[in-house]
Amino acid sequence: MRAFLLIVTVSLFPAGVDAKSWQVDGIVMAVDSFARTMLVSHRPIVNYMGAMAMPFLVEDASELTGLYPGVRVGFELVVLKDRSFARHIRKSGGADAVIPPPKEKLKIGDVVPDFRLTDEQGNAVSSADLRGKVVAINFIYTRCPLPDVCPRLSANFALLQKRVPDVVLLSITVDPDYDTPAVLSEYARRWGAVSPRWRFLTGDVGHVAAWLGEVYWTDEGSIGHNSTTSVIDRYGKLAASVEGSSWRADQLEKLIINQLEKTKP
Repeated sequence: MRAFLLIVTVSLFPAGVDAKSWQVDGIVMAVDSFARTMLVSHRPIVNYMGAMAMPFLVEDASELTGLYPGVRVGFELVVLKDRSFARHIRKSGGADAVIPPPKEKLKIGDVVPDFRLTDEQGNAVSSADLRGKVVAINFIYTRCPLPDVCPRLSANFALLQKRVPDVVLLSITVDPDYDTPAVLSEYARRWGAVSPRWRFLTGDVGHVAAWLGEVYWTDEGSIGHNSTTSVIDRYGKLAASVEGSSWRADQLEKLIINQLEKTKP
């Protein structure tokens, strides 16, 4: 009996899905095996985005093994309509970069220092205005090109706005030069944000980002952005911190409700 070898090619993407991919080179800044993500400060991606630091979901969690802050990597970035992921990750050689931890990062239980920013309506918002309220803070920017980063963070806040009416939601841009109040106002309208329950803030955001562990800086063509979401209690203390953008709205909702119930006025 003659044996036949049947070779079947299976597409990684469903029929009709418009997937695009780019080669990326950069330096790993953080690795979260549980969330299956790596934060990478990468070079400009030709015909897609400038140099910046972004979290990338990996297709295969095993590819995170052996990665650590400072190692140089190359990988393929695949972008679909509603999600993106990294695959074929490889160490690219060269000396490791030194990644110092943020000096100003707060610990759980620390009081968030005073700050003053401007919301999408041009109104001033200060930490003093938030005393007595439970607050959730995330970091986004309106030009974010990855569907599963800023758009996902905003979608989760849109759900929380409906589910937990007693929480104050603050989305702080990490691109304040571009994200003026007018730009943020349009972005807020797009997500159905209701002020003052959900506000979008701009201004001198660097200190707030550092306090809450957001890896953030601006330089020529670069934006630092590692998607840290924080919960602040009624006394202005950091109560919880969630890394990445892959968390579900109900997970943050539980942290918020815990604070609402624990610190009722």
